[in-house]
Amino acid sequence: MPETATHKVRKIFVGSHALTDGFRLIGFETLTEPDSSRLDELLNQLLQERQRALLIIEQSVNHVGSRLLDQIRYEGGRIILSEVPSLQDPEEFHSDLDNQLKKLTGG
Repeated sequence: MPETATHKVRKIFVGSHALTDGFRLIGFETLTEPDSSRLDELLNQLLQERQRALLIIEQSVNHVGSRLLDQIRYEGGRIILSEVPSLQDPEEFHSDLDNQLKKLTGG
């Protein structure tokens, strides 16, 4: 079935130079090492225009101070948010799901 405007999903990666090249090669839009205002500009556009998106962020992006990232994380629906570890420190990757599972299992 052809992709129509109502079914179009933007694929976006946000993170370091080390990872953006690879995501760009597989067809993702990329935002490299953004500050909080650049990230919030992108997120606000997605929210305001009610766009569907697969948004993959490098874990370090959680620390740039975005005011909209948590809203998107908890809103659900049109924007699917996933995280990937940094290439420099893959062993330190912990997702929100890890924390929720620890709470549920008492770990």
